[in-house]
Amino acid sequence: MHSSSPDSLEFVVGTSGHVDHGKTLLVKTLTGIDTDRFEEEKRRGITIDLGFAPYVDKQGTRLAFVDVPGHEKFVHNMLAGVSGFDAVMLVIAADEGVMPQTREHLHICRLLQIPTGLVALTRIDLVEDPEIIDLCRSEVQDLVEGTFLEDRPILPISSMTGEGIPELRMALRDLQSGLVPPDLEQPFRLYVDRSFSVKGFGTVVTGTVLSGSLEAEGKVRLFPENKNLRVRGIQVHGDSRKSIHAGNRAALNLAGISKEEVKRGDQLALGDSLLTSYMLNVELEILEDVSSDLKQRSRVRVHLGSREVMGRVILLESSSLDPGTVSLVQLRLEEQVSIRYGDRFIIRSYSTLGTLGGGRIIDPAPGKSRRIQRDLAKRLRRVAGSENEIRVEEVIYLQSVRGLVEREVALRAGLSVRQSVKWLQGLQSRRKILCVDPVRKRFVHVDHLERVGKFLFKVLGTHHRNYPEREGMNRVELGGKLSLLFNDREMEVLLKFYVKNEVLTAHQSLFALPGHESHVSDQTRKQVRQCIEIIRKGGFQPLRRTLILKELGLDEKKGIELLKSAVHEKKLVRVAADLHYTNEQINGAIERLREHFTKNSFITVIEFKELLDISRKHAVELLEYFDTRHLTNREDNKRSPSRIMEG
Repeated sequence: MHSSSPDSLEFVVGTSGHVDHGKTLLVKTLTGIDTDRFEEEKRRGITIDLGFAPYVDKQGTRLAFVDVPGHEKFVHNMLAGVSGFDAVMLVIAADEGVMPQTREHLHICRLLQIPTGLVALTRIDLVEDPEIIDLCRSEVQDLVEGTFLEDRPILPISSMTGEGIPELRMALRDLQSGLVPPDLEQPFRLYVDRSFSVKGFGTVVTGTVLSGSLEAEGKVRLFPENKNLRVRGIQVHGDSRKSIHAGNRAALNLAGISKEEVKRGDQLALGDSLLTSYMLNVELEILEDVSSDLKQRSRVRVHLGSREVMGRVILLESSSLDPGTVSLVQLRLEEQVSIRYGDRFIIRSYSTLGTLGGGRIIDPAPGKSRRIQRDLAKRLRRVAGSENEIRVEEVIYLQSVRGLVEREVALRAGLSVRQSVKWLQGLQSRRKILCVDPVRKRFVHVDHLERVGKFLFKVLGTHHRNYPEREGMNRVELGGKLSLLFNDREMEVLLKFYVKNEVLTAHQSLFALPGHESHVSDQTRKQVRQCIEIIRKGGFQPLRRTLILKELGLDEKKGIELLKSAVHEKKLVRVAADLHYTNEQINGAIERLREHFTKNSFITVIEFKELLDISRKHAVELLEYFDTRHLTNREDNKRSPSRIMEG
């Protein structure tokens, strides 16, 4: 936390508790602001949606109150605000004591790991016997035992008479010392809880900054829509700011988007700082007071930040979950969500609207490899552990042969990029992972590379059996077998890895299995020599394949294999399907073309035909071959020099 910053001491305190226990009145007593914004709220006398109020005391303590509804029908609105709490003020009416939503709200705050808070015993002016207050205090102590509110202040208060308000203000000031410092190292992130339009300004959204910082005129991305936006202006409690950081309640004026395009539950974050998925692997705790066990594929409401989505629970370790148990499960959602490792969530029943439990995300955007599924629970346990290096290794393993790029490792392991780089370097030095692409910094676990190596071993084994006369396969041929997984640059790294680990051998540009020796018959060698001589005699206009095979006395199948073998051994160059040249002929054509370009800026097909004294068809195919080799550039019917002048 930066003490020099005027807004560095701000934090967010949320109310919680049963309906009609005096949460909104207490916030008004402290701040002078009625957080009930809607006419229906004022008419019915209950809070329906989130309310907000800034608070500054005489000592300069600055915080923002988020007032939540207490009625059981509006718990989903309460959940939309609680994810941004730094602390909670649990409000319990002394004349009623602990009620159902008192317990439910406390469960939610505990499951979301709100770090600290206090308890306000309100409406003491309605209690005639002081022993009732003592009994209520005892009941509250039993309620909060074993939770984050154990040993926190329990303050008797009357919003009507003002009794206990000075002590509450002091307790709010003391709350700050127990807060976790703002997470400024992680990228900026904000869950939207309101979206509206202001005349003359356009779309404005509000929310609590969960991590990082942002400056006015900065760029953000709207998730899960993945839309880039510009921030026109920033306000905190109605005051314009040049920047905001974690812990601020903020309003952002967004350019280039309507209020209808941004809704509660969306997020604003930087660049690629979140993952978007329909599936989540999570650690789920079922509350002890849930009435029945959770069955396989149960439909539930999943609350992530201010977002609510429907989904089904896929149990990974058992066929059902009993109340009070913790287990690994997969959530399969009906809408996409944007998340990162460690995000907290709540699940509620689909029909009866009771809170079932909650937990944290272990594997955002899981891979779909069926091979991984066999020991998924064991792997997820390692990801859920506290050892960072083990977690980084496992998140890479869980993505199978796809692997992960450096940036995504940080998201999936809940680390900063700087931290993830440290552990990646350690894993590389211990040969647990391999960086297959030094440019994109893509890492693959060596266990999966072993599988890839076995596949290449089979491919080369088949090749050696079918073509015993060949020394091996080149990088392009092997890369073609893995083109859906690795690009050419990555194949180069992989093949070096396999040669170093003696899975393959390399001879010049060809790769083979250890111990492989090519076996070419004298008859085949003679036919190759004859083939090359026939082509050489044709000059720049050699015979086509059909005529060559006729002169050699070979059928089409054997003749094509002979030509393929000669090309593979780099004794011939395949220019077109039925047209081959020797290396000397190609080099001679290139030299004449290069000489032409020293005096001319381009050449036409007709000019090239006359330059080599060949047919138009030969000229077209040669020029197209040069185009594919990037020796020339085609512009309509003309060619201009490209790499040809580098030789």
